[in-house]
Amino acid sequence: MKRHLLSKKDIKKLMNEVDNKIAEILKESENVELYEIDENLTIFIVDGKPLFAKMKIKLGDENIEKYIPLITMFYVKNVGYPYVKVDEGAVPRILNGADVMRPGIREIHGEFNRGDIVAVRDPKDRTIAVTLALYSRGEIESMQKGKVLKNIHYLGDKISKICSEISKK
Repeated sequence: MKRHLLSKKDIKKLMNEVDNKIAEILKESENVELYEIDENLTIFIVDGKPLFAKMKIKLGDENIEKYIPLITMFYVKNVGYPYVKVDEGAVPRILNGADVMRPGIREIHGEFNRGDIVAVRDPKDRTIAVTLALYSRGEIESMQKGKVLKNIHYLGDKISKICSEISKK
């Protein structure tokens, strides 16, 4: 594991690689640290808080590398990612790493396409997972069943535990 502070030049370069929501946070930051866990996961610590990560994710037949907001980001900043609200029955499964199935979704907020980041909220409006959309919003709305969101980070997973350790330091 490697951890080091990014230079202003590196932060500017990073701002061109991430989505607009993460770039906004970087623009306002004092310092950004890179915490390389392994070749598949790098966590970025912004002003002392782990807010986003770069992950290698298997999506269908392809392996993609994507910057994703961490759950901690949703509690620190109002980031504006689209989200779904799930029913109480779906919560324990999602918190166990399961993907989000269409029947568990009660509400859909914001527009998104396949491959976009979609947050998952519980009935009490708490963000419990970060997912990748397997379909667009319109396609999901017309579906009755099936897996619709790939769970890539959820409360209590390995990333959450690492973030908790980072926050304590």
